[in-house]
Amino acid sequence: MRVLIVGGGPAGSSCAISLVRLAAKLGRTVNVTLFEHKTFGTHYNQCMGVLSPPIVQLMEEYLGLPFPRELVLREIEGYWLHTENRSIYLSDTSSEHPEPSLATRRVYLDGFLLSKVQTAGVEVVVDRVVDMEFTGDSVQLYTEGGSYEADVLVGAFGLDRTMGEALGRRTGYRAPDFLDTVVTKIHPGLEIVNSFGNRIHAFLPKRLDIEFAALVPKRNHITALIAGRKVTSGTLLEFLKSPSCSAVLNFPYEVQKVFKGNFPICPAKNFYGDRYITVGDSAGLVRPFKGKGINIAISSGYYAARNILERGITREALSQIEVDFAEQIGDLWYGRAARWLARYLSFFSFFDPVIEVAGHNENLRQALFDSVSAHNTYRSVLGRVTSSPRLILELTGAVGLSLLRGKQPRA
Repeated sequence: MRVLIVGGGPAGSSCAISLVRLAAKLGRTVNVTLFEHKTFGTHYNQCMGVLSPPIVQLMEEYLGLPFPRELVLREIEGYWLHTENRSIYLSDTSSEHPEPSLATRRVYLDGFLLSKVQTAGVEVVVDRVVDMEFTGDSVQLYTEGGSYEADVLVGAFGLDRTMGEALGRRTGYRAPDFLDTVVTKIHPGLEIVNSFGNRIHAFLPKRLDIEFAALVPKRNHITALIAGRKVTSGTLLEFLKSPSCSAVLNFPYEVQKVFKGNFPICPAKNFYGDRYITVGDSAGLVRPFKGKGINIAISSGYYAARNILERGITREALSQIEVDFAEQIGDLWYGRAARWLARYLSFFSFFDPVIEVAGHNENLRQALFDSVSAHNTYRSVLGRVTSSPRLILELTGAVGLSLLRGKQPRA
């Protein structure tokens, strides 16, 4: 069987490694070619670079690889959650020895995985894919330097518009809806970076164009990120100068480079079909709010490889991926509800009383931690809150009291 993979990020690399490993176990012959035009380490990845549990176990179980601990810049112990007027510290109280999230520089992780693809014997072509064709019995891929033929195509191209449109022209694929991100690195000096400890600061600004923002301590710098519809570098600078951010990181500091990216917030339409399947961000099989992107990339690459080898390359055979990711797909509506609540409660200052209640209610505090850290599904998060009539009553009273204090919604 011949397989072409477009994209050498975590999803594409995981699929390539899994195809080779699973084919060997099944006694099958598979010829895999992976296309990646970027040079990891030179190109910047537009994300926070925070890996959530169980990333270590996923790499070992699905890829047979020990996690590269040398890439870890910090082990994240907890999160500060800030609104315009309130702050609360959140940590995992659900277990005695919680597993930390890991702050890394993402491009190095991408480079590590791609190196393991080459070690596995996969052909890696440094070229940009520009188009494709599907015939009755093969897939034809066109690059800037030539053409390639195979039995099946794996799309691991993220939210690359050129590739998404090319696949869409030949199939019913439609890229997932997404939020824009703007990222920069700030170097305020080691003393200030270390003052953050191993804690991420997450923000829910009182403005509708920013859905969330974060400051992430790395080894010698702080990564600042905002996400929302049509956010810009100007939006990022406005956030960095805002009172809530300045209380944590007293801006101004020199901002040398700003990077623009995006991430999906729902599954793509027709993300699989006859002789093709998409994985990672291309498929949109992600937690419906930011978090666990790398975990999903690795697991979707693995399951795509397993389904190709064990079930086949027809649309019916590849539909098993929906069963494999039923939890993520089913969590979509809960995630949308949580995003809507967080956005508008923050805008109207009604998240302040939520934080006040969480200050003395461990159940709500754990729910907020699970939401911010991506340690649990939104269905579980909302279930934890709504299953307690006493908590619902307390939250209702706190919001009502906030109204009586004069915090009326804006006109």
